[in-house]
Amino acid sequence: MATLHQLNAQHKLANCLKLLATTDNLLLIESAVMLSLDARFLQQLPSGVKVLALSNDLQARGLLNNCPPAIQPLTDTEWVAVSLEADRVCSW
Repeated sequence: MATLHQLNAQHKLANCLKLLATTDNLLLIESAVMLSLDARFLQQLPSGVKVLALSNDLQARGLLNNCPPAIQPLTDTEWVAVSLEADRVCSW
């Protein structure tokens, strides 16, 4: 994995998409977890990008049990581990 992109708002997605590479991970946090409801969202991503979402943020918005299989929920501990594994972390 090269870069972990942490996206915290839906309106920042367009800029993030410009820099996403096939080996990157995209972590949805805060209000960006609402993108999990948009079927077109996953289609916009480069092939190979792994999509993650912070479990606490999904749960706070009632989305944890409705998260698409292509989006992997993460605990805070797993978030730290993924951040440490990344070569770079970019916050949007």
